[in-house]
Amino acid sequence: MDVSKFMLIGLVLTICALIFQVIGLASPYWIFAESGRNKAYSGLWKSCLSSKALDTTVCNDWTNVQDWFKAVRATSILGFISLLVGIVMILLKMFVVKDMKPVLCAAIGAAFVGALFILISIAVYASKADDLVRGTSVDYHFAFAFCIISMLAALVAGAIMIVEALKA
Repeated sequence: MDVSKFMLIGLVLTICALIFQVIGLASPYWIFAESGRNKAYSGLWKSCLSSKALDTTVCNDWTNVQDWFKAVRATSILGFISLLVGIVMILLKMFVVKDMKPVLCAAIGAAFVGALFILISIAVYASKADDLVRGTSVDYHFAFAFCIISMLAALVAGAIMIVEALKA
């Protein structure tokens, strides 16, 4: 098996980007707020309120979401799908159609398109997050950071695969 190191690194980075994106999509920790003994956190699908006084945590699905929030969800999912396509293209290039350069170009494009969709979701969410909390000071939390890391990993994977394409 003669696999290029650049392709292997691109595959590993794209898999890491996919895993980080899944964590970011699924976790209800995009933003976090704390007031006294109460904590609130939310993600793309749920919002939760934790009370130390009552020793309870209640989570609810988002209902009646605004259009910008639907756009954030959609672009995050499209980013995930693009990364998945990128992984499939890399595996095809590595093991099935080793000499077909268009497959490598598709993998590069999928990595960059995935990063672009994730960037759009992050940017829209960051610009509109105040609409969710209206006046409460919130901090971005780990799921939001994981989506940023996912985007960066996808960009680096695409760049490394470009080096492979230029080398061939």
